[in-house]
Amino acid sequence: MTTEYLLDTQVLVWLSSDKKRIGRETARILGRAKLSYSAVSVAELAMKASLNKLRFDEKAIDQWHSQGLACLPFENKAAMAFSDFSRDWVPDPFDRMIMAAATANNKKLITSDSRILAMGFDWVLDATT
Repeated sequence: MTTEYLLDTQVLVWLSSDKKRIGRETARILGRAKLSYSAVSVAELAMKASLNKLRFDEKAIDQWHSQGLACLPFENKAAMAFSDFSRDWVPDPFDRMIMAAATANNKKLITSDSRILAMGFDWVLDATT
């Protein structure tokens, strides 16, 4: 069985604008693995764009697709898994939804989020390594 990976929102931003932030091991994974992004990341980026915190539009999504990424919808199984992650651990609900999507779909999560990484889950990989 091939390992599948879900990219966290920050990793998607780096793919689009700052690839040098991605670590060597992660770059190797990105070059050969089945990758996806969560529809939750699209919502997160769209919200931040509406607050003028960053620029984001459908061109970024098109770029991800051209790089071979598939969109992972946020479905009932992930919604049910959302409560598995306490806001005491990870305050950002977008991050918790992305974690839930990864676990519900048996994917490894690639992130740079220090709170998520500090939890020590074996299915979470550091994007900077």
